[in-house]
Parts: sequence; structure tokens; C-alpha cells
Amino acid sequence: MDQKKDRIMRWFVVLLGVSLVGAVPTVYGAKAYKWVDKYGNVTYQDSPPPDSATYIEEKEIQSQKAVRSTGVSIQEVAAKSPVTLYLIPDCASCDAARAYLKKRKIPFKEKNVENNPELQVEMKKRIGVLTVPAILIGKKIMKGYIQSLLEGELDAVGYPKVGAVETPETPTEPPEPSPESTTTPGY
Repeated sequence: MDQKKDRIMRWFVVLLGVSLVGAVPTVYGAKAYKWVDKYGNVTYQDSPPPDSATYIEEKEIQSQKAVRSTGVSIQEVAAKSPVTLYLIPDCASCDAARAYLKKRKIPFKEKNVENNPELQVEMKKRIGVLTVPAILIGKKIMKGYIQSLLEGELDAVGYPKVGAVETPETPTEPPEPSPESTTTPGY
């Protein structure tokens, strides 16, 4: 009788496992959308964003494996995903975006579109609208500046994080001890 119960229990577990596998949706081929609304709220959904979204990113979901740093040089990343900042003078958001890129030591092209019809046409073609700041990271478009979004996009393509950029250190000799800091045995 115990063998019969064990066999029934094993079949139950197998059938339960098979039914659960069939019930789990596959993530291959699914799309996820990330956008920022006019109030600065970041939204993640599986449906396309409204037309009023200021920053839009669409991604194919193929697996849930974590992306790890590959040790690629900043020059290789810049060649693969160059950064371009469209701006105008006297623009606080433009200045903040520039300062952040410099802080992270990201190589970027700065294009002042004020009073430059050729750059305005270029910007309209590449970005779709004339709004500043506008940042291109490879083919990704950011309209406006939100530090956390820019940080995430730079991280995603492999640019080094703040403080992670290696700078050559100059060797320094240890300082000579001052007379006050030396100790005399016995005291």
C-alpha cells in the first residue's frame, strides 16, 4: 500500500511540475518600456508610452541574467556609444548635464544649437524636436536632463562609474616624521 501511495505522490509531483512550467510565461520576445512623464516620474511598463513622454527607452527582454562589467576601455565604449550633448548658453539643465559628464570623465561632443540653423536641422533629424538639453548616447535619445537616468544609460553601455576612472598615481615619498611626533623609549 505504501508503494502505491509513493507512486501516486511521484506522479502528482511530476504532473504539478509540468503544469507549472506550462503556466510560466516566456520572457523571450517581450518588450519593456521606460519613460519619463512631464512631471519627471519614471514609468516602467510592457505597453508603449503616451506621446507626451519626454524620454523613451524600449528594450527587448531576452533573459534575466545580470549584466557585468567587461573591463572594456573608455575609448572602446566611446567609439561604440559616443555621447553628444545638444545645448544652448544660459541653460541650467544644460550646464548640469555638462558638469555631470565631466565629473564622470565621459568624452562627449558639445553642440551649441543657439543661432546655428545647421545644427538645429541636425538636431531635429537625430532627436525629433528642438529641446535642450538633449543627449545622445550611441543611438539612445534623452530629452532633458535627469541625473539618475543619464547615470543609468551611461552605466548600461559600459562607461565607468563616478570614481571608477583610473588615474595614474604619482609616487610620493612618505613624509619625514616631525620632531613632535617621534617617541623616545622609556617615556
